[in-house]
Amino acid sequence: MNPFPGKTITFIPATSNNGIMRTVIIYHSDSGHTQAVAEYLARQTGADLIRVTSTFPYTTVSRAVTGVRRAISGTPDPIEHREIDVAGYDCVVAGSPVWAGHPSPVINGAIDRLRNCQGKAGVAFVTCCLVSGGAAAILSRRMEDCGLQVKGSMVVHGSQITDYTYLNRLVTIINRPWYGDIRVS
Repeated sequence: MNPFPGKTITFIPATSNNGIMRTVIIYHSDSGHTQAVAEYLARQTGADLIRVTSTFPYTTVSRAVTGVRRAISGTPDPIEHREIDVAGYDCVVAGSPVWAGHPSPVINGAIDRLRNCQGKAGVAFVTCCLVSGGAAAILSRRMEDCGLQVKGSMVVHGSQITDYTYLNRLVTIINRPWYGDIRVS
């Protein structure tokens, strides 16, 4: 049923490479768990990988004190990339460890440095040991605030990092066809 009587709805596929979706996975990994998930996703989807690191000098103690406080407040860390231009991609995936129920300040810094992401598809994932809090939803909202249209998110707990059946759900979300514009004329 057409919700706009007398109008034509045209779906415009959001791919820029002859129907092949180009994907980039931007991630921060502290212990290696997020990196393992990002690398698996890249192998399964053909995505490019960008690992971001903080230029803020964390130690084990400062990460637990300063890093957690920055995560909770949503404060972005300075990162090594001046900007991350995603103009050549159709889908942007962001991955982060969970720090006190929030995405890390490092991935917040990366999201703030995204360029040319307006209207592109986005997917968020977070990794955690036990409790994720609302980290996946917080990361999704941050991605939406920079213009990405988030089509899904997932939490990957420690025991699921090598559960490829579980991780393939995330692969499905990434590979899901995406329609960026719905034009009503």
